[in-house]
Amino acid sequence: MTGYDRPCYQDTGSRPFLFYVMFGAGGGELEISRSRHRVEGFPRGLELSALQRPDHGAYMDSLLGPPLGDVLRRQNAGLYEKALASQHWAVLRGEVQDDRNLGYLRDAIGVVQAAVEAGAEGVLDLQTLSLFSPSDWTGRIFAQGLELPRSHVVILASPETEGSVWLHTRGMRKFGRPDISLEGVPEEDTRRAAAAVNQMIFYGALGAVFEDRATLHIDENLTCQVRPKLAGDLEDPDFNNTHYQILWAECALKAEEP
Repeated sequence: MTGYDRPCYQDTGSRPFLFYVMFGAGGGELEISRSRHRVEGFPRGLELSALQRPDHGAYMDSLLGPPLGDVLRRQNAGLYEKALASQHWAVLRGEVQDDRNLGYLRDAIGVVQAAVEAGAEGVLDLQTLSLFSPSDWTGRIFAQGLELPRSHVVILASPETEGSVWLHTRGMRKFGRPDISLEGVPEEDTRRAAAAVNQMIFYGALGAVFEDRATLHIDENLTCQVRPKLAGDLEDPDFNNTHYQILWAECALKAEEP
């Protein structure tokens, strides 16, 4: 994926929602460079705000409390403790109004990078429930830009009752698209199922909408036909988003001629 175009874009009326917290930033004016941070403008619908503990301590503590705090502590206890102790935050959040291309996400990533360079001790992507150290953010997110859409989405694997695995994503709301829920995956099929999910992430980032059936190329000579059904809502705690519900038993794998 190169550039910021969305060649598969369909306007569904659902807009991307972004929510980044930069811990240890927000104590002064943020200097954003068009060239260094690759920021072309400030996306309409986003707000950048500064929070300080004397005025906003209750909100800051509530955001980092359970259950989110438990998740973040397991990810990186040291970075989580720094977040708890930080006195200043910069918060970038809001619903993007123009998502016909991915310039909005490029700009948002650049704003966060500016906060990192200004001294932020860590970044929380609330859509994926992910903590980043400054070096992680710069190397894994800013440096890669949008070359790998899956860098902005997480795929979680949860065990099911009969030995199968449930693959489910968080973060597709950043693209204004439903997340993905793939149930009943046998352990031996996890790699192929994850490849199918990654293809849906890729095309969703390009603006595609999956309706009825879709054929995904998951290997050089293998396709997977999925039958997604739109489900859920923004209050669903597993996704904080709508999602495509897919059963692995209904997916059809087909070998293609080399």
